Amino acid sequence: MIEKGDRVMLAVSGGADSVAMMYALSKIKAHLGSEFFVAHLNHMIRPEAVFEGEGVKKMAEECGMNCFVESRNVPEYIKNHKGLSLEEGARVVRYEFFEELASKHNANKIATAHHLSDLTENFFLRLFRGSGIGGLVGMSPVNGKYIKPFLIFDEQNIRKYVKINRLEFFEDKTNFDTNYLRNRIRHVLIPKIKSEFCQNIEESVLNTSQILKKYQEHVDKEVELYFKSSTEKAGNICFDLKDIQKADDLILSELFKMVFKKMDLYISNRKINSCVNMVLKKGNGELNLGKGIYFSKNGKAVCFGTKKENSFEWKESLELSVPGEVKIRELSVKIYSELKAVGTNFGDGKNSVTLEAEKVQFPLVVRPLSDVEKIVPFGMKKEVRVRDILKNHHVSYELRKTFPVVSQIDGKILWVVGITFPDDLKITGKTRRILSLIREGGVF
Repeated sequence: MIEKGDRVMLAVSGGADSVAMMYALSKIKAHLGSEFFVAHLNHMIRPEAVFEGEGVKKMAEECGMNCFVESRNVPEYIKNHKGLSLEEGARVVRYEFFEELASKHNANKIATAHHLSDLTENFFLRLFRGSGIGGLVGMSPVNGKYIKPFLIFDEQNIRKYVKINRLEFFEDKTNFDTNYLRNRIRHVLIPKIKSEFCQNIEESVLNTSQILKKYQEHVDKEVELYFKSSTEKAGNICFDLKDIQKADDLILSELFKMVFKKMDLYISNRKINSCVNMVLKKGNGELNLGKGIYFSKNGKAVCFGTKKENSFEWKESLELSVPGEVKIRELSVKIYSELKAVGTNFGDGKNSVTLEAEKVQFPLVVRPLSDVEKIVPFGMKKEVRVRDILKNHHVSYELRKTFPVVSQIDGKILWVVGITFPDDLKITGKTRRILSLIREGGVF
């Protein structure tokens, strides 16, 4: 899970499990030869969460780790994303925060404190909600850059560890509110099963999960065959209607989940089922999936993507004179440039930036971003793919395809418009002339 030289971000809520993980890893970090820092998110659901964030930061510092605390308004997010429960919305917001912070601070691993009891709770929770095989498989110890070092421990043993080491932690009172299904499973169902039916329920669920994983892998192979027959154009993913109508609803559900994952979308099971039903029934139609993405069916194909009339696509590179301006009509944005002596107004990075002019090669162009371009963003030391920066700034999948950048004629990016600029062009004490780039308007 953790190798020498890794930079690991620890997701710490302040509860017993995550505090135990932070403390345990702090004791062996020298042996591992890795760097650790802590991330804590206030979901703005409980007023005491502000105090908990301060406490986590203090505990992290005592463990010799930096801690980054932020707040995101989950209740507001739920209002703007219909169909998501509070738990689902919190998860989406939380993982967006993890991704942004990991990218900003160059973490190549993200550790969460999920444990064996969580795996069991999730199994029953998803079982009761009618989840498919993938949902019942549950969590894996390693999933890309996400790792779960505590997945082999049950909650009882973690609590013993916390008690023995006299660790402080915060008890979220909502964890005991049995109005929530998860809490009824945790405090009512599982204790009942342990006392009357199966004392080793966590181990049994783990074994079942591993068996189901093999079934999921078999389904994935069949789904992949359908996905390979898809076509992609202008950000839209399309399938031949007659081809996918041969598949049953299980394969279609898994296929559409794969599509949404590729498009960086979180879609509820309800909307997935609506897409499946539209494919299997007669007639054409269209579904709004949110974030400007639509599912459409006509007599020949089904497609996922943006409506043509709403497309932001543009392909033309525009020369930017200095001083001068260009207008991108498709994006309703103007970009201005000017040279001047160094001053005190260095811009906010969103609507304007100032760069060290001596390091810039003229002429300049405004053009769409290409897929593989990377920069070392301002304030960072490592290269990052610009598409990933846009994703972390919640730029839509559609707009990321043709996002505007200001660059030199040789291709070097000077400004990812409205987002960031390369660190090597920042103003220093030796700067004498600056290039100022300003944007006005824009759909982003």
